[in-house]
Amino acid sequence: MRLSKTELKVLWQVALGKRLVSEIALALNKDQSQVYRILKSLEENGFAALENGAITPLENTHVNILLQELSRRPNIIDNLSGCGLKLFATILGPKALSQIIKETGIKRSTVFYKLKEAARNSFINLSEKKYSFNEKIWPNVKEFFIEFKKYEETTDKRIPPGAVIYYKTEKEIVFSTKVECDASLTGFSAYGQFGITLLPVDYTYYLPKKLLTKQEVFLHSLFRAQKEGDARDFTF
Repeated sequence: MRLSKTELKVLWQVALGKRLVSEIALALNKDQSQVYRILKSLEENGFAALENGAITPLENTHVNILLQELSRRPNIIDNLSGCGLKLFATILGPKALSQIIKETGIKRSTVFYKLKEAARNSFINLSEKKYSFNEKIWPNVKEFFIEFKKYEETTDKRIPPGAVIYYKTEKEIVFSTKVECDASLTGFSAYGQFGITLLPVDYTYYLPKKLLTKQEVFLHSLFRAQKEGDARDFTF
């Protein structure tokens, strides 16, 4: 998930108590139509709801913490914008630059720029060539990232409510549900296609829908086994 500086500035105004589109547009010197578009994006990403020109922040833990921090220290907007959410949620513990790049998939030049920018306001620490989040100065922001990661790992608009996520990126997702979906069967649910008959209690799916290879199906079953930790899955 990415949030632009303008989206974060809108959330900042919401944190300051503004609830009308007209108020936010005036405060940010934006057209109301532009603010409406921004709020639509924030709604899709689970930060706020818009009804009859009024904005209501969603009652999720990470949203509440973010609004509290924005109201107190809006200078975090530069750090969180763009790839900031994905980047800093990855380095809550010490990690080398190469590891950060591998885990996030963000370009080296972009990662280096964001880290350099974050170092200016002590958003991160660098020790023994490893970066980590500066929780002594920004304890509430660290708590936001912890809760944000939990939300990201359990919620996605591409899948039905109650589904369990085993792997996800912006382009693909592997999940299980007891509901039939218009998606590609994968993991243990697809073993029958290769002559191995299993009787799973739910469906494991992959999106976007496509013809999966044997290797992909096997990899997706590993994702599930690792997250569930069920001995039967490892036996399968």
